[in-house]
This record gives sequence, structure tokens and C-alpha cells, in this order.
Amino acid sequence: MRGPSQFTVVSIFVLTVLVVPLTTNIASNSVPEKIRPHLWLAWPLAVAAAGIAAVLEARRRQEAAAHPHPGSEGEERLRHAAQELAQTVHRQWSAEAQTRVLHRPQPLQVSWSSTGRPVTASAAAVLGEGAVGGRPLRLRLRGGVEDVAEKYLRLPQRRLVLLGAPGAGKTVLAILLTLGLLKHRSAHGGPVPVLLSLSSWDPRTEHLHAWVIRRLVEDYPALVNIEIFGPQAASRLVTDGHVVPVLDGLDEIPAELHTAAIEALDQTPPGSPLVITCRSQEYEAAVAADGTVLTAAAVVELEPVGVREFAAFLTEGGVAGADRWTPVLAHMRAAPDGPLAQALSSPLMAALARVIYAPPAADPAELLDTARFGDQAAVEGHLLDAFIPSAYTHHPPPPPPPDVRPSSDLRQYPPELACRWLTFLATKMERHATRELAWWQLHWIVPTTVRRAIGIVLELLTGAVAGLGVAVGAGFSVGMTAGLAGGFSAGLLAMAPSHPGYVNLQIRGRIRLFGRKLVLGLAVGLTMGAGAAFAFGLAAGLGVDMGGGLEPAMKTSGIAGLSVGIAFAAMMWLNTPADTIRSPSAQASLRNDRLVSGVRLVVESLSAGLLAGLAARRYGFGADAGLTWALTAGLGGGFAVGVAGRLAGRFQTGLAASTWGWYSLSRAWLALRGHLPWRLMRFLDDAHQRGVLRQAGAVYEFRHARLQDRLADRHRARAD
Repeated sequence: MRGPSQFTVVSIFVLTVLVVPLTTNIASNSVPEKIRPHLWLAWPLAVAAAGIAAVLEARRRQEAAAHPHPGSEGEERLRHAAQELAQTVHRQWSAEAQTRVLHRPQPLQVSWSSTGRPVTASAAAVLGEGAVGGRPLRLRLRGGVEDVAEKYLRLPQRRLVLLGAPGAGKTVLAILLTLGLLKHRSAHGGPVPVLLSLSSWDPRTEHLHAWVIRRLVEDYPALVNIEIFGPQAASRLVTDGHVVPVLDGLDEIPAELHTAAIEALDQTPPGSPLVITCRSQEYEAAVAADGTVLTAAAVVELEPVGVREFAAFLTEGGVAGADRWTPVLAHMRAAPDGPLAQALSSPLMAALARVIYAPPAADPAELLDTARFGDQAAVEGHLLDAFIPSAYTHHPPPPPPPDVRPSSDLRQYPPELACRWLTFLATKMERHATRELAWWQLHWIVPTTVRRAIGIVLELLTGAVAGLGVAVGAGFSVGMTAGLAGGFSAGLLAMAPSHPGYVNLQIRGRIRLFGRKLVLGLAVGLTMGAGAAFAFGLAAGLGVDMGGGLEPAMKTSGIAGLSVGIAFAAMMWLNTPADTIRSPSAQASLRNDRLVSGVRLVVESLSAGLLAGLAARRYGFGADAGLTWALTAGLGGGFAVGVAGRLAGRFQTGLAASTWGWYSLSRAWLALRGHLPWRLMRFLDDAHQRGVLRQAGAVYEFRHARLQDRLADRHRARAD
């Protein structure tokens, strides 16, 4: 069935939403006297027509997205999206590799080879061919950090599972694989590798491709820009094979979902390339649960670090006092199966030891004390506990990457204070079963009553700004009463936005987009006007004096609804993706959402309030309108906006739609209680540069899950 044309939608909108109500209400003197009492019916008709136009517009856009115009232009846009995505991913992970010092002085030489665990498909399935000369095929892969991309590209099916013990270097190898594949793509073409953390995937409720598409849109929102990249660019990139998902941390989703996740991965279309990392024991247990293996995937496993590789990692780059390690290395060679050698065979523990004992005054020979370190767990616990104090005591942060704005005001945090703040974050993240620290979700940490108070405060501030606009036409007391009443009633139903906003200030080439947003915005605005009109009618029915009569109040509410609708349309038009794909970062997303918040206050609140105030004065509701009218209009309009937000799914106005607003008040409450610093983002950025945190897109994670778990466990032990 063919969807409605844009001309049909616009015609319905113009005739019934603008012409009918404006000509019958504003120019009411030109209609017969006996019809005038019934002119208010034009506004419910306008609301219904706006809803119909919005539904028809949504159907038209769905039809256009589901059936994009064939031809070279659509394919060229998709190639452009893939190229920009590749460049952005390269900048993103090159900066992260530089911050993690993966290339200086040299990466720890970690080897990998085909696993001997019973978790692999047959060699014929992996290689995509049968026996040669009657001899069975044998698949044996081996390599190091330098050639993992080259070996992956030799696999016919391009499907790889990378296993390893906790701290074996799976994430580091995934980063280096991503950069290697991007280098190959720049020379030979091919799909774009995109590294994503699997911790937020639920295979029971979301298909893998749907989850990858959602993550692409969240991390790179410019892909939603239809005018630049075409309709459903993220979806087409995934389903058409232009993206290689590099999925890190299968073990980080709940253990009861591991088997379901492997089954879901195995159900992806044949020939779909992908890379998965997982802890060895967890992957083997999931496969053993029902015998499902990932078809056509090669499975390799990281090997422990040897003493020779560990010694080279310690001394390369001129570490001061490298001879201090001589007795430790001698002990490790003499007892390769001892607790110290076993602990330092992990790349994570080797890296922590290098940081902890880098200062000349630190003596690694203390690790030889068998009374303190009688087993591997004791050695690893000591290194995890000593890492954060050492990072904040001895090592100033390295220079930031070239595309990141330097922080000139970084300061030395007291180690005990930094450890307390990080422990608080680790504990709350464990309670919410997440490995990702997203600044726009900080309100999750605060109690429910505080969250409700935050919503009311943000809407009250929004109402105050709108009230200043109303005050121009209706007087200060009336304007502020209406604004604060509306803010309070909307705040009772306020919900925190799910993701940061963005703003696109470009005007050229975006006029048609404004027309589409105008249809949707006026539908919302007229709904708000209808809510205020209903409140007036109810108040009049109860005998409340409206000051200037019911009919002018109804007209004023209609004009106010139109003004709010136009303001919403302008805001939705501005709140569209950028024209270029940018590297996601926490700092950039916070700055952008703060800009959105400022624009939203001016466009949605102050401007809409100003137009509503002028309309009130036009219909005789000036400074003498009375506080009853203001209170009725504010409560009715605010409640209508709150209900619309609930029904539309996190639709809010003003600062309540600002993740920056929710973050700022949540941070202030937590800082007042001593849980976190006042300048939280600066602290997180500093921790990232010190290597305590890592950055995956716009979210932070602890350097390793074991570090987060250690902090949370110690806090729980002290509490008990």
C-alpha cells in the first residue's frame, strides 16, 4: 500500500491546523453572530487534524526509509558514510591506544595460537573447503600482537573468537586488530571494523544486528542524518556487510546469558564477519552447556607472558633502576610455576607492576616475601590495591591526544581521596550490573526521591524562564505564577532523557526538514493548548472567575499552543544530527548537550512564553488577568506537557530534556555528600589519562573489570 504524499500531509496541515482555527478565532468578527459561540470547536478539530497529519507524516517517512530510491546516489551516500565512519573510528582508537601507551616503549609481546579447548567448529567449516588429497584438514593458527590483523584477513569466513584468562590482554588485542583492519581498508578497501563493548547486549530481547545498529546510532549520531547519508544509514551499513563488529567482553554480560548469546551469534547470516573476545573458562562452560559452537569461526587463545617477554617489557625505554628487578627475574626463572611467576604472566599484572615499581625508591624485591605473598591471589591483590595510589602519587598524566582539548587545570589529587571516589563509582556500577560509566546516567546513583526533586527543580527553572516571557505581555506576577505553576505540574511527571542531545546550527539545505518538524511540533503544541483550554472549561464549570471571560481564555490558550508548537518545531529542527561523523567523547557530548540546553531555554521557553504573553494581552488578559487565570493556565498546560511526555516516551521541555541539567544537579548532590568531586568530568578525564580508566566512545570504564571488582569487594568487606 502506497503511503501518503508530502503534498497531502502539508495540505491537511495548512487547511485544518492553520486556516480553520486562525480564520475563525482571530477573525471572529467576520462570521455571523449565531455561529460565534461555537467557534471554539475549531481548536479540537485542529488538534485532531494535527494528530492525523503527524501520523500520515510518520507513515510517509517510514515508507521512504523502507524503500529508498535505487540508484548511484544512494550507494554513494552509503559509501560516504562508511568512509567517514572508518576515519572516525581510526581517530577514536588511535587516541585511545596512545593514551594507554600501547606502542611506547613497545607493546608487551603477547602470543596467541589456536585453542585446544573443545569449543571450535571443524577445520573444514572454518576454512570453507573439504579435505585435500584425502587428508583431513588441520587448522593451526599462531601469531603475536603485530600480525593479528593479517592472520584474521586470511580466514575465508572472517569470523574469530579470541579467548584468554582475565587480564590476558583481550581488549588490547581487539584495539590493535581494529587499527590493523582499518590500515588494510585504507589500502585495499573493505568493511569498517567497529569495536563495541558487549556488556549492554541482552540476546533474549534484541537481535545482534539491531543492537549493533542502536550502538552505532548512539555513538555516531550523525548516521541518522538522512540528507547527508541517506535513510537508515546505520542499518544499511550493518545489514549490507559494510561493518565488521569487533565485540569485546562476551563474559561481561550475565553468566546465564552466555549460551543464549553464542546461539544468537551463530544465527547471524552466513558470511557475516565478526570478532568476539571472551574469557576462556566462561566461553568453554557456555559451549559445554548445550554443545553449540560458533559456526565457521576460528578460536584462538592468548598465551601467558614468559619471563623473557616480561623482562623486555620492564627494561625497554630506559626504566630508572632496572637492575632492581634482577632478583625478581632470577626468582621467576628458577620457579616458573611459582605464585610470583604465575601472577606476572598476566599482561594486566605485568603492566600494573611496571607502574607501581617505576619510581627509583620503590623496590620490587618485596614481592619475594613469601610470608606476604604466599600464593598467586596475594600477589595479584597487592598489585591491584597498590596501582591507584601509585598512579596518583608518582605519575603525572601524559599529554592528551592531538584531537582532544588539553586540560591545563589538571591537578594532583590526593591518592586516598581519588581512591575513595573511584571506590564509590565501582560500588554503584556493580550494584547496577554495568561496566560502563556514562555521565548522562549519573542520576541512577541518586535515590528515587532525589531524582523526583531534580525533575521538579529543572521544570521550575524552565517555567521561570517561560514566565519571564509571559510577563512581557501579562505582567510579572501573572507571568511568573503561570510559569512556575506549569513547571511544577510538568516536573511531577518529568523523566530523565536517555541520551545526550545534539544541536545542528546549519541552515542551508535543511528547510524541508523544518517543514516536517513543524507538523509534529504543532501537534504537540496544540495538545498543550487543548490541555489549558480544558482546564479553563473545568474551572469555569466550577464557578471560578476567569477574569476576562471563558471565550478569550480559550482563544489565548489556542494561540499559546500554536506558539509553543512553533518553538518545539524549531527545537526539533535544531536537535538533529550533525553533517559529519565525529569521534565520540564524554567531554564533547557534555559540551554539546550544554549548548542544546541553552538553545532550548531560549527557543522553547523564553520565546514561547513571550508569544503566549503577547497573545494574553491581545485578548484582554494583561496585568489585570489575575493570579487565578495564571495558576489555571500554568497547571493545565504543564500537566498536558507532562502527560504528553509520558505518552511520547521521555519527551520533555526545557531543562528537563537536558542530560546536562540532570547531570549537574546529580553531581552537586553527590559532591555535597562527599561521594564525588565537584568537577567530576575533570576528575574522570584525569583518571583516564593516568590509565586508571579507559574510554570507549562517550563512556568510561575501569582499566580492567578486575580493578572495578577489587574496589567494590574491598568496600563491601569494610561495610561488613
